[in-house]
Amino acid sequence: MSQQSMTSENTNSIWRPTKKQLEFLKAGSIFEVAYLGGAGSGKSSVLLIDACRQMNYPDAKAVVFRRTTRELRQLLDYSQQIYPRLGAKWNEHKSKWQFPSGGQIFFSHMETAADKYQHDGQEYSAGVFFDEITSFEQEQYTYLHSRCRSTNPKLIPRVRCTGTPVGRHIDWVRKYFVEPGPYKIYKDPNTKLSRLYIPATLDDNPYLAQNDKNYEGRLKMQGDKVYAALRYGDWTKIEGVCFSEMDERKHLIPTYRPQPNDVIIRGFDYGFSAPFATVWIAFTGEKKMIVFAEYVGTKDGTNKGLQLPANEVARNIKDMEKAFGFVSTYCPSDPSMWSRTNAGESLAEIFEMEGLSMHRANNDRIYGSQQIHMRFAKSMFDAEPSLFITEDCPITWKAMQQIQVDKRNIETYDTKGFDHPVDALRYGVVEIPIEQGYDTSPPEVFGDRISGTEEF
Repeated sequence: MSQQSMTSENTNSIWRPTKKQLEFLKAGSIFEVAYLGGAGSGKSSVLLIDACRQMNYPDAKAVVFRRTTRELRQLLDYSQQIYPRLGAKWNEHKSKWQFPSGGQIFFSHMETAADKYQHDGQEYSAGVFFDEITSFEQEQYTYLHSRCRSTNPKLIPRVRCTGTPVGRHIDWVRKYFVEPGPYKIYKDPNTKLSRLYIPATLDDNPYLAQNDKNYEGRLKMQGDKVYAALRYGDWTKIEGVCFSEMDERKHLIPTYRPQPNDVIIRGFDYGFSAPFATVWIAFTGEKKMIVFAEYVGTKDGTNKGLQLPANEVARNIKDMEKAFGFVSTYCPSDPSMWSRTNAGESLAEIFEMEGLSMHRANNDRIYGSQQIHMRFAKSMFDAEPSLFITEDCPITWKAMQQIQVDKRNIETYDTKGFDHPVDALRYGVVEIPIEQGYDTSPPEVFGDRISGTEEF
């Protein structure tokens, strides 16, 4: 779309690109272009702008994807800041923007692999656009290439995507776009089509830092690996231990006995053939969390369980609390314990019949992992960590030290390893969360605050 059609006389420009965004927009006829890197680098905004650049043609049709309907709604909210100022009207029923020329931009999701077939027969003459590409399977991405076609020689069918080095399907994106190298036009030997990877970091959008001075601080609280990925667009941090910030000098303390005013949290992860794990956490008056006791049903420290009956495990936990001289206030437990596989009582009911209270834990691993990272790093109120593990909990300490990052999503840990004490601790920590900083979708910056050399 021309500069004139994107602006109005005697008004400010709708949007100005940063230098890095301009590189993305100037990719021209290259079929596939990926703008990948750190959070807050203006990826979603430039994708929306690129999608509407050919909307001056009446037969222009484009589609913009997010993986889920919830995520799509967020992107639609962004589009409301731009497209109406271009004269576009939103059609809720058809989930599309209609431009004055007749051009159309559809917004769609692909939550399952089969959803790609819903686009059979479509002709997206102005392109196919993916936001947060690491949330999509490669098969979903490449299948939509077949819908990218045009009978109008003035329209340029192309594929554009944006994303960060986090997400379930990070591996194929790294191999497909990142490994060939940045700014290198790669021609696929089979398809003869070209593709390009443009890297980005938070530094490429200086206005976000100016208008949200605490944003980088919130990124630092996510842990070393997530910080490197979201701050610098680092694709190398997808391997290794998850909680790399753990330091024996900072986080391991000799022992701790709960004080009368402490809030006691008991986190429990069930296992029979696999180990079960119980951790007790004291939330102190100083807003610290201290893991002071554990009961882990592991055979010789391996990933094999003791195969104890549920009622016996419940009685043992109850006896331990009696010996400690307290009753746990919060008792988050493995949500699977409320499932019924047979006609009898659920595991939760068996535990409760033994006089052991419990409730379903919050099982969001990403949220829980971030809460652990934030407490290991520092609290929102102090410059010191707010999560500690005592020497009385050697199994939990070792498990936390050794648990590996999930290669599919570096925001959390790999569940294939010895994760049972980690799960139990995670259940406990989220009972009293740090209420700050868990928005992994940072605000994008629109309007006149963005500087560049070209206006739209």
